[in-house]
Order: sequence, then C-alpha cells, then structure tokens
Amino acid sequence: MDSSILVPAVTAILPMLIILALIAAVRHAESLRRGHSPFNRDFLRPAGFSLQRRLEELQLELALSFGFGLFVPTWFYSMWLSVQNWSPDAANPGLAIFYMAAGAGGFLFLLSRTLHNYRSLRNIRAGLDGELATGQELDRLMRHGCRIFHDVPAAGSNIDHVVIGPTGVLAVETKAELRSDRGRGAEDATVLFDGHRLSFPGHSGTGYLDQAGRQASWLSHWLRTKLGEDVPVKPVLALPGWFVDRRGDGSVSVVNPKEAAKLLQGSSVLDRKRQERIAFQLERACRADPPRSVKRSV
Repeated sequence: MDSSILVPAVTAILPMLIILALIAAVRHAESLRRGHSPFNRDFLRPAGFSLQRRLEELQLELALSFGFGLFVPTWFYSMWLSVQNWSPDAANPGLAIFYMAAGAGGFLFLLSRTLHNYRSLRNIRAGLDGELATGQELDRLMRHGCRIFHDVPAAGSNIDHVVIGPTGVLAVETKAELRSDRGRGAEDATVLFDGHRLSFPGHSGTGYLDQAGRQASWLSHWLRTKLGEDVPVKPVLALPGWFVDRRGDGSVSVVNPKEAAKLLQGSSVLDRKRQERIAFQLERACRADPPRSVKRSV
C-alpha cells in the first residue's frame, strides 16, 4: 500500500488500539482484585431470566451500533484530511469518492442495525414485563403448597413458568400482547377464546396456543425420561393485562395471571412424594445462574 495512505490510516487507528488496550488492562486488573464467591451453588433462574440476559446483550449492541454509526463518517473524513496533509498529490477525486462512499455506507449499515436493535429492545422489554407480571402472580400459589419454577430450559427454548401442585403440573407460556387504544374501553382489552382460537382486537390466530401445547408436551416427555413414569402436563397460556372471554374449552387453558388460583381447581392427582420428585428434577435444571464473583473485603 502507498505510504501516503498507510501513514494516515495507522495514525487514525493507533489511538483506538491504545484505548482498547487500556480497557483490557483495567478489566484484567479488576479481575485480579476479586475473590471467590461465598455461594457454593448456582442460583435458581428468576422469571424472565433469558430475556434479561438478551436485554443486556441488546443494550450493549445498541450502544455500539449507535456510537460507531456516529464515529464512522468522522473517521473517514479525518482520513481524507490526513491524506491531504501527508501527500496532497494522493488526494485525488477517486480517493475522495471512495472515502465518501465508505463513510456513507458504514453509517447507513450501522444506522439500520441501530434501528433493528431498538425495535428488538422494545419487544424484549415488553416480553420481560409480561413474564415478571405473570411470575409475581404465580408465586402467590406457593401459599397453596405449590412449587414454582421460572424460565425452565427446554430444547432450544425455555418454558416461562412451571407450577407443581396437588392437581398436577402446569406449563405456563406468557405472551405480552400489546393493546391498541381505539376508544372502545374494555373491548380493546378483551381477547375471545373459543377453545381453539384466540381473537384479539384486530387479529386472531392459534400460534400462541400451539406453542403452549408444544412446551407442555416437551416437559411431559422430559419428566418421563427423568422419572421413568408418565407425568401429564397441562398447557397454560397467560395473557397479562387482558380480559379473557372464554366461549369454549380447549386443550390449553387461557387466563389472565391474576386468575392463577383457578388453575388449581380439580381433584388431587399428585401426592407430596411425587411433587417433590418432580420439583427435584426441575430445580436441578433451573439452577443455571452462577453467582457473580465478589471483591475481597478489605
């Protein structure tokens, strides 16, 4: 490469490399100051655990795409000024067009990534709010002797909540469906369920019901492999913030999480011993949140 172009490039890149090296050195020094965690076991996964981790990743991606999106045009412009300063003869129109195209292209690409990450962030926040709201309501069932587990790992996915009680095992899938305010009061906040299909204001479908059914089937099969016995699992779809107008019964129970106590109605099918065996397997699967290291006390 021509030295008239190489020198400005090195001059522009070198400060960034120094900054990255300093950040790495500070992080390494901080890690040396930390001691062993006093906790000898992993924590149980809280409600929305997977979404919380994804939210943290997206926040970092959003900050990087936004920051570098603003930086890229300035960087190429500074490169152009450096070339003019180091070698005016090399600052030809072709090179200027290249820098302009590269700066504009980089800016547009990172702008699209920023918009995509922002939309994803908004959707994940809504989903996280829904899982937290449902989790808080389900936790109230512990006063009835139930065991509650959140964010249970599944095959390539997770089951939002699992309830174990005398009346059986419930696999609860939460959907934070956004509402549109059309000035119709309660009608805008009501979903119709005929036993086979959900009808929201403006659209309808069976996707949520199908997903809840698949999750329950997977959990039932998983428990059978762990316990060596059949464990029926009831699929439940939780719609926080919605009134559910039930006009039929289906294989999936659809509820507002505030109605969670209704899920415990029915005859007892699991004795305390079987409940504990099921809870033992789920607790092993859900202890997947390692404690963070802590600083040594001084």
